[in-house]
Amino acid sequence: MTDLSNVALGTEYEKFVQSVYQALLAAEGVDTVDVQHNINLRGNSGCEHQIDVYWEFRLAGQHYRTAIECKSFNTSVNVGRVRDFYGVLVDVPGLIGVFATQIGYQVGAKLFADHYGISLKEVREPTDMDWSGRVREIHLNTHLIVPRITAFQPRPSKAFLDTLAPDEVLQVDSGFSSHDPIIFDAAGAPVTSYERLRGSLPHETKTETGLRHFAAFPSHTFRTPDVAFEIDGIDIEYDVAVDTSKSVIDGGALAKAIIKDVASGELTFVDKHGRVKAPRA
Repeated sequence: MTDLSNVALGTEYEKFVQSVYQALLAAEGVDTVDVQHNINLRGNSGCEHQIDVYWEFRLAGQHYRTAIECKSFNTSVNVGRVRDFYGVLVDVPGLIGVFATQIGYQVGAKLFADHYGISLKEVREPTDMDWSGRVREIHLNTHLIVPRITAFQPRPSKAFLDTLAPDEVLQVDSGFSSHDPIIFDAAGAPVTSYERLRGSLPHETKTETGLRHFAAFPSHTFRTPDVAFEIDGIDIEYDVAVDTSKSVIDGGALAKAIIKDVASGELTFVDKHGRVKAPRA
């Protein structure tokens, strides 16, 4: 009698392997290939063989076909299972064979697969052991430093002041947009805006109040929609606020799968966004 719970687990694992290999192919630039689940292929014998995970594509005139046999065992795979899969590969010529399981393989299975060119993989969700000796968490301390201008006064040049009448009052419109250019060079090219000036104010990485700074712009023009005059620079008074936050990037929470090549021991990491890389030590 078939244990339906084991069938369901097996199907779930097959779909897991399918999604992992779809991500691997996309990372290698073969993102137009559809990795299929649970298909049938007819062999030379006339028998149909059920394939857990399968894909095919053409590249440089060559036709590549890959079949993956998936076993979600909680024990290592024995040689009989690999030998059965080899029978499928012999009957359906031109297949590249990959065997995927979670725990590992017995010695006989490794010897048989190595001799007949079957790639053995461990494909599973990462465990704590996979992170041993590797960076799993990155702790970030973020300091957001925000200068806030409390007083902003263009300093007119002496040459401009000499053009004013003795009783004339200079009116500076403060209603300009903070992101629009307000300072222009001698050729009339925009140099900076209020917001860029604010962002460039000198500060320490701590909260401070009542700071003063003179931003020098000799022979430049301060210009808004309503006024324009030559300046030597800008006198600025400002405070600085520091907002500190802490966060943790948990590689374990982002991890989707670890793929281990049994022959080479090479590990490949796939995260939940489909990004692929080797785990760093």
